This record gives sequence, structure tokens and C-alpha cells, in this order.
Amino acid sequence: MKDRVGKIVYNKKLQEGIYKMELKFDDFEKVIGGQFIHILLNSKEHILRRPFCICDFDEKNKSIIICYAVVGDGTKELSKMKAGEEVKAMFPLGNGYIPKENENKIVLLGGGMGSAVLPAIARAFPEKEFISYLGFANKDKVVLEEEMNKLCSYVKVSTDDGSYKESGFITNILKQDLETLNPDAIVVCGPEIMYKVIKKTFADTNIPIYVSLEQRMGCGIGACLVCNCKIQRDGKQEYLRVCKDGPVFNLSEVVL
Repeated sequence: MKDRVGKIVYNKKLQEGIYKMELKFDDFEKVIGGQFIHILLNSKEHILRRPFCICDFDEKNKSIIICYAVVGDGTKELSKMKAGEEVKAMFPLGNGYIPKENENKIVLLGGGMGSAVLPAIARAFPEKEFISYLGFANKDKVVLEEEMNKLCSYVKVSTDDGSYKESGFITNILKQDLETLNPDAIVVCGPEIMYKVIKKTFADTNIPIYVSLEQRMGCGIGACLVCNCKIQRDGKQEYLRVCKDGPVFNLSEVVL
């Protein structure tokens, strides 16, 4: 575990309040989809690092891509940074999603900015077939559709208000298509309410569902115990660390 210095290749606006940044590292390390990067801002006012899911990566160019929404002072400062500037970062952190041998056809389900987790998963396992279902509040929140089209055999996008592509919640749309798709696994990232809906909506399926959890983090390496989540295994409940033991868990084990 060490700090790596990343140079910004670009930091561009995708939608209002949503940005995509590429960071190039001299000492790049192999990434598993679902892992995250912990970035230290160049500011004395922000002493805690900011965790961002690794949206995508390029081993040849030794670069990491993040996609983030401006939600506070830290991400606001990050959005103002320019190409050529440098930041310190630790990566790759956490346990990502590694498909089992029999998981060859995989649905990637994203809710809002949770979709930013998905490209790296498809990138890491090009031998697998990935199908994406991406849901957003409205057309002004849609991101990464083009990127997912390049990585997946099929991509379906919906908006809650019907302002872009299909109308309705993406969880309901996937449920309607599930029998036809017959996937070996589903990987999800979105808000906690989405996981609660999925547990109920897909209760009658035996398809394994994996989720990427989001929690506030301090250290990002499992020492501070800030990002605990409740997991039930073998009939017993225990608290695990999202940063160290996750962030990817089997949804059947997550206590919501």
C-alpha cells in the first residue's frame, strides 16, 4: 500500500455537476472491476482522502478513469483541477467482482452515478458477455452510455420520467426481460433504496446478485472502522468493512 502520483490527462464535464477524469500513473498496478481509488486533494482544508470507484482503466497507458458528481466542497475542488496537475492517490483498494467460472453471461445494473462502477468490470473480463441496464432520473443525468456500448453486447437505458430512452425504473425493466436474458449473474451499483427494491423484486430468482456498497470512509484501508456494514452469514450477523472486505458483496448476505 503506497501513495502514487497521478497526473491529470483530462477533467471534463459530462453533464451539469458530473465530471470524468483520467489520471496517468508511472507505477500503474492491475485493477479488478469494482475496486476504488482514494485521492488526496491538494488542499490543507481537505485532509481526508476522497474515495472514488474506478470507472475504467487503461493498462497500456497506465491510467485510471473516475466519473464523479459534485456533491460537496471536496468534489467541487476536484472539478476545478486542470490537465497537467497532479494528485496523490492509493489504488487499487478493496475487493472487486471476479466472475465465477460458470458466470459467463452477466448483467450490469446501474442506478444513477452507481453506473460509474460498471465499465471497469466489463473491461477486466473481456472473455465474458456483459449486458448493461442503466437507469437515471432524467436525460440530464445520463452518463457512460457510449462507453458501455463499446464494452457490452447490449445496453438498455431508462429514465424515471421518460425523458430519454425507455420510461420507468430500470429494476422493473430488467425484471420484465430477465427470463429472456437468463443471465448467470447480476452485478449492481446504485443507492441503498435500489438494493432494497432488488431484494424484493428479484426474491423469486436463484440468479446470484452482487452489489457494490457505498459508505463514508476515513482511511480506506480498514483501520478506522468508519465504513462498517452489517452482513449475515451462516445464520449470524457480523459487521464488515466496506473498504477492506468489500465493496462488492453478495446481496443475499447484506442486511439492509
